[in-house]
Amino acid sequence: MKILHTADWHLGHYLKGQENDRSEEHEYFLGWLLEVIENYSIELLVIAGDIFDTANPPHWAEEQYYRFLAEVTRTQCKNVVIIAGNHDSPNKLNAPKELFKYMNIHVVGKVHYQRSGEVALQHEIIPIYEQKNQPPSLVVCAVPFLKDADIRKSVANESLSQTEGRVKEGILNHYHQISELITTYKNSQIPILATGHLFAAGMTSSESEKDIHIGNQGNIDANKLPQTFDYVALGHIHRPQKVANKNHIRYSGSPIPLSFSENTDRKIVLILNLNEKGLTDVQEISVPLTRPLLRLKGSLQDIESQLLKINFNQFKFAAWAEVKAVLKEYEPNLREKIHEIGNKFKIRDANMVNILSIGVEYAHRNIDTDEQALMYQSIHEIKPIEVFEKKCKSENIDIYSEKYKDILEAFKGLLEEVEKTP
Repeated sequence: MKILHTADWHLGHYLKGQENDRSEEHEYFLGWLLEVIENYSIELLVIAGDIFDTANPPHWAEEQYYRFLAEVTRTQCKNVVIIAGNHDSPNKLNAPKELFKYMNIHVVGKVHYQRSGEVALQHEIIPIYEQKNQPPSLVVCAVPFLKDADIRKSVANESLSQTEGRVKEGILNHYHQISELITTYKNSQIPILATGHLFAAGMTSSESEKDIHIGNQGNIDANKLPQTFDYVALGHIHRPQKVANKNHIRYSGSPIPLSFSENTDRKIVLILNLNEKGLTDVQEISVPLTRPLLRLKGSLQDIESQLLKINFNQFKFAAWAEVKAVLKEYEPNLREKIHEIGNKFKIRDANMVNILSIGVEYAHRNIDTDEQALMYQSIHEIKPIEVFEKKCKSENIDIYSEKYKDILEAFKGLLEEVEKTP
């Protein structure tokens, strides 16, 4: 069976602190993805979480999602499996699931519980049939993002390290318990695919991912996942990569760069073949870059020289740039001068570079560069964690020391909850 693994679409995404939405880029990606599904004869599409950027996405993002799924059903791809990520609203994803079943679109938004309070793992086991009255060609263990309440009970006076250990143990136990339920399929040589939305030890992240368990407690050891899984389709990390150098445990990454830290990342989707012998092939298909995110640093002359080296004709949409000017001394009207440089790059009278963020760095000067940089920054360009760090520094508190570790993690947890609030 030919399967396409993708994740972390973040429909409805805005660059942090900006008013620029990504709807055009996502629309282009979804159209391109339909072509890939057709051209590569994909039979199963797996979306491993974070379909939306927030729990309450804008209406146009939901329209993109539903329109895309409707168009998939018109292709030869007759099965879709979707799990929720930490950014998604489980209830919003689950709302149409009973209707979706008639179209072979299988959604697992959250862990299902029986009336007794026990986890009903069978709701995460999805047999995929190519022909009626025949055994399944594949079984998907569709594990969604696991919340703390799904994998551990609160314990009074528990230390941070004890909490971390129980979170990791709870995640792995969930996978091992579901693995026990699919033994019959495995013994019948039916391939098994598992999903997940989590941190796995040994991966490389970017600035745009958030810890999905406070303190990155969900950083599990992929070597401890059940051996019964022929492939593990992961989401949450935006850089595509193997986990622990294992070919069958992979992050597909996000299809568009979601932060400036991803400006050099190659964006891909993964096509894999699974049969009774297991995983036979994994193919990486590059997603076309339609809008580059540029990180420019140097003098004003350096910044212009860097832009001159870029062929903007190859991109469908104007580039967005983050600029850090390196100065020897205070430069009056710096923001205006940098925007003037960006405005020089036009195609058919349309700007091909939009400067979204401007920072400053002073070369060879013994001054408080943080304070000087603030002279050039708008309030939306300063991250809450940076304000917190500066306040702690002013109070002579090393927030990254072991002594204050719990305070830092509590702040990150509070920040994440605030950012989830519509």
